[in-house]
Amino acid sequence: MKQESNLTGLVEIPDSWNYISIYELRNKRDRYSFTGGPFGSDLKSEHYTTEGVKVLQLQDIGEGEFINKSNVFVTEEKANELSSCNIFPDDIILAKMAPVARCCKIPKGVDRYVMCSDGIRLSVDKEKYNTEFVFQALSSKYFRKIAEAQSTGTTRARIGLNDLKLIPIAIPSEINEQQKIATILRTVDEKIEVIEEQIKETETLKKGLMQQLLTKGIGHTKFKNSPLGEIPESWEVVNLNNLVNPKRPIRYGIVQTGENVPDGIPCLRVADFSKVRFDKSLMIKTSKEISDSYKQTVLIENDIVFPLRGCIGNVRVIKQQNAGINLTRGVALISYSKKINPSYLSWQIISQKVGKEILLQVNGTTLKEVPISGLKKILIPVASPAEQLKISEVLDAVDEKLEVLQARKENFQELKKGLMQQLLTGKMRVNLN
Repeated sequence: MKQESNLTGLVEIPDSWNYISIYELRNKRDRYSFTGGPFGSDLKSEHYTTEGVKVLQLQDIGEGEFINKSNVFVTEEKANELSSCNIFPDDIILAKMAPVARCCKIPKGVDRYVMCSDGIRLSVDKEKYNTEFVFQALSSKYFRKIAEAQSTGTTRARIGLNDLKLIPIAIPSEINEQQKIATILRTVDEKIEVIEEQIKETETLKKGLMQQLLTKGIGHTKFKNSPLGEIPESWEVVNLNNLVNPKRPIRYGIVQTGENVPDGIPCLRVADFSKVRFDKSLMIKTSKEISDSYKQTVLIENDIVFPLRGCIGNVRVIKQQNAGINLTRGVALISYSKKINPSYLSWQIISQKVGKEILLQVNGTTLKEVPISGLKKILIPVASPAEQLKISEVLDAVDEKLEVLQARKENFQELKKGLMQQLLTGKMRVNLN
């Protein structure tokens, strides 16, 4: 095993592997095979058009994926003028700006693009190196760690062309070994892409079902006007405050949780809503004494929790495994009562019509927040108990499918991380026979 270069973050590699700088990976027969985007004066907003050659911007460069988000073009003539900044299918584009050195491959289907000023093109010498292997290595944890260490800036990190070009990647001397490693990692990527497509399709289905079921219900032919717009004739519109258990009114949780107590009571914060599922092990924990002083916000199964700021309206229904946790000041408790199905209520709260009502109650400009008094005023369209159950069963089933797909995606992502760590450092070798 050997380790080369004085850059930190490098790992030991097999003797048959080498550390090779990005610059040395370039196609030397192409004078622009490693180059940055144009200077600001060479490409201004006044050069942009609505069609022609697309300009790739930072927002198009995802973490290992081509996002294709921007909608900026230049004329063919301008693209020719910026020939040194053109980039082509199967090239790799890296970002100078944070997250520094994130990269993606340019997909097929378009002849060429023009890079923005903060893009870097790498066209690999395909006679010596496998482009997919290089791309996977540039996406690895060890490469990004070195790139971040070489970056500058405090507010927003940035890496220059001259610093990036010197960063090495570990690479087998045999291109056949590069190919086999790349194929394994690419196969996992393709599995993830299939799941992502299934997630998108299911989310589209969910959106359509929500629009239909939460406004028109099931099987209705007669409708009426209401403060929330047209709803089925048999439905009512009720203030949220009149739908909760009067013994457990709408309220927020602990104002000051105190120091984190490792074996204490988990407390739900606004930040916890950013995760697909609540994880008690990641929650801040308060003492039993402080939690007991806020007993009414200790959660039980089927309670609804509502973030009052941040991701406002991203409500969750508490499952049995999260019963017993408490709330912080930024999260409100919406208890359930016999008047309404808790799942149905949660779906209505995140619906488009009720969402507009919630926005009307938001206070503040810099730090936007829904006060408890405003939350209580929210209007909810209420169907019969039987119809509430049917609607919630349909939408819950779609949501469960999304959770399963998301879990599968996360599992493959974890598999990919492990394989990258092993295969891209030579700790796990592939069969070359």
